[in-house]
Amino acid sequence: MTKQRDAIRGGTDYTGVSLEDIYDHFREWRESTNILIKKLTGFKSEAIQNKKNIDHIHDIIDFIDLSVDLFGRFLSEWDRLLAEIPRGVTEAHIEILSQIIGRSEFHEKSCVQFKRDHIEKSLRDESMRPLLDHIYAETRNEIINYSDLYNVIPRLKTYVGSKLKGDDRQRLTVDDTEVLELKPNVFGIGLNFNYLIKRLREMFSRKT
Repeated sequence: MTKQRDAIRGGTDYTGVSLEDIYDHFREWRESTNILIKKLTGFKSEAIQNKKNIDHIHDIIDFIDLSVDLFGRFLSEWDRLLAEIPRGVTEAHIEILSQIIGRSEFHEKSCVQFKRDHIEKSLRDESMRPLLDHIYAETRNEIINYSDLYNVIPRLKTYVGSKLKGDDRQRLTVDDTEVLELKPNVFGIGLNFNYLIKRLREMFSRKT
């Protein structure tokens, strides 16, 4: 059973937590990041449709675009982590998390400024307040959601050089299709035993 994160963001204790659980949490961060991007894209469309009723609409759009760009880059980093960590944790993965933390902290200042400039005041049309509240809250909440990364990093450092359990399983690649002889014979599709033996030898040599 995957360890549950603390309900208070930034409060999760990763002492003794397995690499598999950390990896599952990375999946969750990747998913929440993707959800935020979709929400912000929808907020942008709504803001454009109501641009006549929103003060400083260009500033609103700029903030959304900046946020989508930033979290889009974070999404790419999560994809990289999820793709590479099964093959072994490296110092580069620690650095990626550190950069995500640093850049998200910087963007939090932009969120606070957005609130001051566009929410903590009377609006031209008060019916637009929920939209502006959502733009601010959803963006900042995801940054707060990243707070547990501070706690993940020390634990992940202990796994540098380690792989996920069971990751020694060989995945079928295009090259591995050589094991199948596509030449028809009396038994149907045949096996290239020479290539199969070569692949098995490589697998065993990696385990020893």
